[in-house]
Amino acid sequence: MAKKEPKEIDVTSLDSELAAAKAVEEGRSDKFIRFAFFVAILMTSFHIFTGLNGLGDYVTQRGIHLSFALTLVLLTQPLHKHICKDKYADVKPFRILCRCVDLLLIALTWISWWMAQDEVHHLAERLSQTTWMATFAGACLAVITLECARRVLGYIMPGLALVFVAYALAGPHLPLAIAHRGYSLQRICKFLATDLDGLFGTTMSVSATVIFMFVMFGAFLEASGCSDFINEIAISLTGKIKSGPALSAVVASGLMGSINGSAVANVVGTGTFTIPLMKSRGYKPAFAGGVEAVASTGGQILPPVMGSGAFLMVAFTETKYINIVIAAVIPALLYYWGCAVAVVSQSELADIQLMDPKEIPKAKNVLKSGWIYLVIIGVLLYCLLVAQYSPLYSALWATFSVPVVMFFDKKKRFTPKSIVPAMAKSAFSSMSIVIGCACAGIVVGMVSLTGIGVIFGDMMIQAAHSMLFPSLLFTALTCIILGMGLPTTAAYVIAASILAPSLIKLGLTPLTSHLFVFYFACLSAITPPVALAAYAGAGIAKCSPMTTAVEACKLGFAGFMVPFAFCYNPAMMMQGNVAEILSVFISAFIGVSIMSAGFQGWLLWKLNYLERIIFIGGGLLMFIPGTLTDIIGLAIATVLIAINMKKWKKVRTAS
Repeated sequence: MAKKEPKEIDVTSLDSELAAAKAVEEGRSDKFIRFAFFVAILMTSFHIFTGLNGLGDYVTQRGIHLSFALTLVLLTQPLHKHICKDKYADVKPFRILCRCVDLLLIALTWISWWMAQDEVHHLAERLSQTTWMATFAGACLAVITLECARRVLGYIMPGLALVFVAYALAGPHLPLAIAHRGYSLQRICKFLATDLDGLFGTTMSVSATVIFMFVMFGAFLEASGCSDFINEIAISLTGKIKSGPALSAVVASGLMGSINGSAVANVVGTGTFTIPLMKSRGYKPAFAGGVEAVASTGGQILPPVMGSGAFLMVAFTETKYINIVIAAVIPALLYYWGCAVAVVSQSELADIQLMDPKEIPKAKNVLKSGWIYLVIIGVLLYCLLVAQYSPLYSALWATFSVPVVMFFDKKKRFTPKSIVPAMAKSAFSSMSIVIGCACAGIVVGMVSLTGIGVIFGDMMIQAAHSMLFPSLLFTALTCIILGMGLPTTAAYVIAASILAPSLIKLGLTPLTSHLFVFYFACLSAITPPVALAAYAGAGIAKCSPMTTAVEACKLGFAGFMVPFAFCYNPAMMMQGNVAEILSVFISAFIGVSIMSAGFQGWLLWKLNYLERIIFIGGGLLMFIPGTLTDIIGLAIATVLIAINMKKWKKVRTAS
């Protein structure tokens, strides 16, 4: 019986940014898409102007930001494509009716924003009393946000927001443990439109300032051709070794993922080059897709940019950005080291062919033609880490540096024809993040209004009998489940508002608690059964999504271990003296190495199942805080290696 071919996956359906790009590309002749392109340029221009001349008050800056994003969604993701399963999309009267509804929603969006800002600006003179306009604005913006979230994020995110709204309405009628005073629909709508914890709260604040600026920087950097340079430099550095193709994917995807912050988009962007390359050298399709998924997902935890999560963490924890970057260095290194060891191990097990030397570019030539990109990255790092400008200004000046620096490269020089599409792409790429943050803002608003965060945290602590490990395990599982249906940003925001406070009550610092939550929100992209980054990798590799997700978890196992480790040992976050930090790093480094070898089944020789279990157990012991466990774990691994070294020498001598 012939082997059944895996069903081909439409990778654009996994990420709203890719879906928007596809809609724009396919609909260039559509007047609505052309208008969306113009709106996108206006949105980017607005952020550049306010970045240079000063941000507006919260309801103006964040309201215009949200209104632009909602407008773009309504133009690029029309109703007729998201109703009745696209059944009547080709019926002209139906399309016209749906487009009229979309235009009405766009008009209501901007009218509602104007009403909301008028209410906020007159609160003082009205002695904090609002009018019917606040209710109308809150209701319209909430409904339109939920509808746009349904179109770009699916049903889970808006469904979750509605559950929290229902909880706010039904407070007095709930069981005593979770009951509260209850709030009317009118009160909820006013709260969402005018309160600092509503739609225009912290999440929208970060989205409307820092996140958009870094999305814009990523769009300009991509337009300059930097992704090709990163791929070529990665191949030039690793191509001559057996595991070179896979290691190049780890390096390139990690670097690009740190900048763009979208695991799925990064898998598609770099995976179209790296996955076929790995398959052509003998790697199994599922392994190739898993490598790309893990490397792209890890970009969100890789300093110095860390996608959008670090900037939200700054707002939630009130910690300096530089401190978050420093704390994330060792965990990120361990994550990628585990992946690298796994790649080397798998290269020895599989029949991997060396790359043709003619296909490997020389590092000297790559740097000669692309050194100019290092200047752009240097501008960003200087602004962030040396001058310590705010993330907003750092991203803004780094973006400005792209066309200026590229002016000195005749072949890749930026012109208005390059700048205008990059500005439009900036807005289109931010759509899913903005909508996700707005929907998460509804959830966070209801948490703030009802106090469910405190109630839920106390219930979790009581269920865990005030013990840290069960609480961490429950938090990790919740973050992964949330992340299965939500973008990383939204999953982190919701989990951080509900779960992080309870971890802080148990004695963890705010930074440690939030970094733990953020890690598992990111790792949900490779965790079965819904692993969007792994699914995207499987779509390119043309293999089973579930098999790819399992391979990705084996490759990225360190990411599941490290957060627990730094909760028990702050030295892993570079908190402590030099001796403590070095000791923890070396122990974890060795532990990751032997665990990775155990998961893959190779370390100098092919391991049997018993040896694999022993290596994994020894590595796990080295992650547990304490000198005794480190010694036992190292001793187990050393003894096993010493016993088998004789076998390896005999085989080598015989050959």
